[in-house]
Amino acid sequence: MFRIILISSLVVASRAWAPQNILPGMRSLSSRPRPTSGLRMLPDAATSVLAGSIAGAIGVGIAFPLDTIKTKQQVNNNEDSRSRIDYALSPSGEVSIVAVSERSLPSTVADIWNSDGFEGFYGGVQTSMMGQAVIKATAFSVNNAALQAHYDLVYAAAIAGLVTAFLAVPVDRIKVLMQTESFETEYDCFRSVIDKEGLKGLLFTGLVPTLFREVPAYTLYFFLYAALMSSAAETLGSIAPAVSGALAGAACVIPVHPVDVVKTIVQHSAADWQDVVADIYEGQGLEGFWEGLLPRMGRAAINHSVTFAMYDFLMHRL
Repeated sequence: MFRIILISSLVVASRAWAPQNILPGMRSLSSRPRPTSGLRMLPDAATSVLAGSIAGAIGVGIAFPLDTIKTKQQVNNNEDSRSRIDYALSPSGEVSIVAVSERSLPSTVADIWNSDGFEGFYGGVQTSMMGQAVIKATAFSVNNAALQAHYDLVYAAAIAGLVTAFLAVPVDRIKVLMQTESFETEYDCFRSVIDKEGLKGLLFTGLVPTLFREVPAYTLYFFLYAALMSSAAETLGSIAPAVSGALAGAACVIPVHPVDVVKTIVQHSAADWQDVVADIYEGQGLEGFWEGLLPRMGRAAINHSVTFAMYDFLMHRL
């Protein structure tokens, strides 16, 4: 049922946005045309890859503490301070949700600070920055390539989300485990996953919810950004990419946040996603699917504001 609802929502959204005359002229994510003079150092494709990688890495690095808070709220395995969503392993090997006390955003921040200090907000940041450099470079270049091939903006963005989902799984798996477990380094985390679950555990754990998160999120993400830029570029000038990126980033996470909760728990516990959905609903009801929404919206706003501002800047400097 969960899969049917998500597919139906994506199909409805796609049909609603699909007409080719939607927002005429929106064939680029950049706020203005690239210079055509000799100042251009790289072709469009290479520039998009380089600008996307740099922008993606910087954006995720700046916003990473909020991502850690979000993940901690969704899944917290600290035995002394447990979140509303927690898992217990029965003797038979079944993973089940345990009803535990509610935790607020300030208490989550305090727990991270008290247990790990400032560094606790940055567990897994190196992997995430390197991974997002590749992911954002891929997303921007695939989206731009699809637009150049005369695909509609919505379909181009959906294709970008589909491709990047496969890259996001291993990056997010390491990030989630680094944020919720006590690994010293990302390499230790990587070796632990490979030793216990093999390469499949790294590359495919959480793939299904990641696909259902990335495709609609990127579709809405690029669509909203382009729509906002079409009206804000002239009025806001050079800050238009930052403002439009923040608004688009914060908005695009809301409809897919329940999927992100499922994905996070799946990648933390290696449980089957259908079981996770059933367990969350049984233990917390619909409310359980909205854990960590506020810090995630804050992270997305900051991340994508920086990402789009930096991308737009680099696209006109390289």
